Amino acid sequence: MKDIFYESNKDKSSDIFAEKQKEFGGRFHFHRAFELAYITDGRARYLIEDETFIAEKDQIVFAHCYYRHKSFEDIKHEKYVIAVPENLSRDVAVLFSDTTLPMLLPDTEFNRTLLPFFEKLANECTDMSRILSKGYANIIFGSLSHHYNSIAVKPKNKNVLIIADILEYIDNHFRDRITLESLSATFGYNKTYFSRLFNQHIGMSVNNYINLVRLDRFEKLFADSKSENITELVFDCGFSSLATFYRVREVRRKGRISPTEQK
Repeated sequence: MKDIFYESNKDKSSDIFAEKQKEFGGRFHFHRAFELAYITDGRARYLIEDETFIAEKDQIVFAHCYYRHKSFEDIKHEKYVIAVPENLSRDVAVLFSDTTLPMLLPDTEFNRTLLPFFEKLANECTDMSRILSKGYANIIFGSLSHHYNSIAVKPKNKNVLIIADILEYIDNHFRDRITLESLSATFGYNKTYFSRLFNQHIGMSVNNYINLVRLDRFEKLFADSKSENITELVFDCGFSSLATFYRVREVRRKGRISPTEQK
C-alpha cells in the first residue's frame, strides 16, 4: 500500500491557509481543502496523483480536494501556497463539483494578474477579516475557472475514499461514544487492520483524532456562545470526562499528539 498521509491542519483550520514557502517537501498527502501554489521564483517539481511535472516561475499548480500530492525539495524555488478549508470552500466546491482545473496552469501573463491576491493572502491573512480573505480566494479561484478550460475529475484513490468516509462519519458522530472497536465494526474491518490503516493515513490513533475533533468543536462553540458553563459544553461535545478534555487540550497546546498514543 502506498504511503499516503492525511494533512488535517488544512482542513481543521477555521481560516484560509496562506504562506510563502521555499523548497518544501514532505509526504505524499491529501486533504479536503482545495490548494493552489503560485511559483514566484525558480522551478518546482510536483507529484499529483500519478503525474509528475515541473512548474516554472509564474505558473500555478492546482490540487483538487482529496487529490494526493507532494512537492519536492530537489529544485530551488519559492512559492505562495493557499488552501481553502472545507468550512470556507462551499463556493469553490460548487465550482469544482464535477470538473476541475488542470494540475498545471501555464499562462504566466494571465497568472501575474492574480499575484497581488496571493501576496495579500500570504502576507496579511492573519490580520484581515475572514470575509475579506475568503473574497480574495474567491477572486483567485473564480478567475482561474473563467480563464482555463475545466477537465474531468480523476477517480479518487480507493484508500483515500475509505479514509474520507471514515472522517466524515467521525465528523457526524463525534458526540456519540465511538471507539476503534465500533468504527472498525461499522466499516466492516478487522480492528487491527483498521487501526493500522487509520494510523498510516492520519498519523495518529483513532481515539486521539476523535478527541481532537471534539476539541475543535468545543473551541468553536465556546467562542461563539461565550458560555461560562464549560462542563456542560465539554460533555455536549462527546468527551467522557473533564480529565480527558483537559489532557487533550494540554497535549494539543504543547504540540505533542503522538501518532501511537492510545487512551
